[in-house]
Amino acid sequence: MSFHSMKVAEGLSTESSIVVETIQRSGMFGKLLTVERETCTSVANSLRSNGVSYRSNVSNMSSTRYKGKDGKEDSGLDIGIAPPQHAKWQSIGAIMVSEVVGAGVLTLSRKYAQLGWIPATIFIVVIFLITVYTSNMMVEVKKVFPAIISMADAADYTFGRVASSFVQVLMAIFLCTTLGDYMLLIGKSLASTLYSVHLCFPVWVTISLLVIFPVMQLRTLNSTTALCVMNMVSICAAVALVIAGLVIDGRDPGVETFLVAEDLDFLTFMQALSAIFFTFGGQFMFYELMAEMTDFTEFPWTFSIAGPFQVPIYLIVGTVGYHYKGVDASGYFLDNLPFGWMYRLASALLCFHMLIAFLILGNVLSRILHLYFSPYRVNDLGLRGKLEWLGCTSLVIVVSFVVANAIPFFEELTSLIGGLLVPSLNMIFPILFYIRTKQMVDLKIKGWEWVVYVFLIAFGALVTVVSTYMNLKAIIDGWSTYGAPFSCHCDQIWNTCDCSPTRMEFTGFNCSIAEAP
Repeated sequence: MSFHSMKVAEGLSTESSIVVETIQRSGMFGKLLTVERETCTSVANSLRSNGVSYRSNVSNMSSTRYKGKDGKEDSGLDIGIAPPQHAKWQSIGAIMVSEVVGAGVLTLSRKYAQLGWIPATIFIVVIFLITVYTSNMMVEVKKVFPAIISMADAADYTFGRVASSFVQVLMAIFLCTTLGDYMLLIGKSLASTLYSVHLCFPVWVTISLLVIFPVMQLRTLNSTTALCVMNMVSICAAVALVIAGLVIDGRDPGVETFLVAEDLDFLTFMQALSAIFFTFGGQFMFYELMAEMTDFTEFPWTFSIAGPFQVPIYLIVGTVGYHYKGVDASGYFLDNLPFGWMYRLASALLCFHMLIAFLILGNVLSRILHLYFSPYRVNDLGLRGKLEWLGCTSLVIVVSFVVANAIPFFEELTSLIGGLLVPSLNMIFPILFYIRTKQMVDLKIKGWEWVVYVFLIAFGALVTVVSTYMNLKAIIDGWSTYGAPFSCHCDQIWNTCDCSPTRMEFTGFNCSIAEAP
């Protein structure tokens, strides 16, 4: 699969014919980067005129300096502590470890209940291996076009401006819906921490919005390493509390588990896969991570750090929840706990985790929007720059608020994002970019490679179509059962029999007696 054997073109046009542009890009965690590179059109023209293998060789990257109120660039304010292209693969691997355990892991015990022991375990491992495989493809494409900073850049170099715009739109949808999912969890976990305070779900989400809004006005995230560590510790502690609670309460004698779920059908299988895909959704930022590395060709080595942590955590959460709850395992891991101090503490830790996750991802999307709407003032710390940043962050927060209230069902929203968007970002796009790059540099694709690529693309497309249909159906059913968007939705967040009968029962409260005349 490697392009190492590809020879750089000889007899290229003179340097004066190379068209160089200076652009700004949003890098890792929204770090603002200035990139000097050969234009995509210039690269394409060189390929057509030379008719030989070609490698873009004009690329320079640096952190963008912010302008202070006086308009001077050298104000000492920078988006990142370290300049780009200085990180070792071990450091990037550590960052990936801190980011791999997120909201998606909370659905995995339910996926085991839907699939059974064998299919769920196999596909967690298989999707991880697919992620590693397509990530290697991303590296190979960047070897040819080293100025790639994002997935949209890869689309631009390989398929052109229209494809780049399409990828940018898809990325924006992914980020908006994921942030909506995060805001949903912030509201839900905040309500769960204070479950005896009976406020409707939209009110809790509004409170979450008010908490997030001032924090989002931070233009720089200089302590991203500390944020990532706190993020990882908080989610691991929350998950550990749930596991401890399940172990303490023990396994009910009537709990049933199956090697392959008894009622498993094709549609349920595809729907369950969508949630597993979501847990590996971080691949959309891999090009940004590569931009931080001294040698981005070492990026595949990061999985030797992230993989041994990520996959076991996913398997532990899924198997423990399924073992103790069986087919009744919840799609929101914390719902496997009864009301009590452990549930409060786990919810508070999760709330803290999601606040940090929202801050980091929200900063990324806000930076992208600011670059799109006002590229010349994205690094301006004056009044206008601050007002523009306020507008971008306000738009991000309001859209997230609407998504969280429109689809107030965590498992269904997570699965919808995982099925509709992640297969394309993780699998289909990297494969297409790789195929196109090989064609551009006149490297033949072998027959067995075509078989693998077509199979993976078809598999990704199938998951996208079928799971999206099933998840939309589940959301519509949820509206019918629990109420329309922006309804009260007190399910599993109030300690009452009307709103949380199941949790009240395993908390020790007999709802049937309480409801008796």
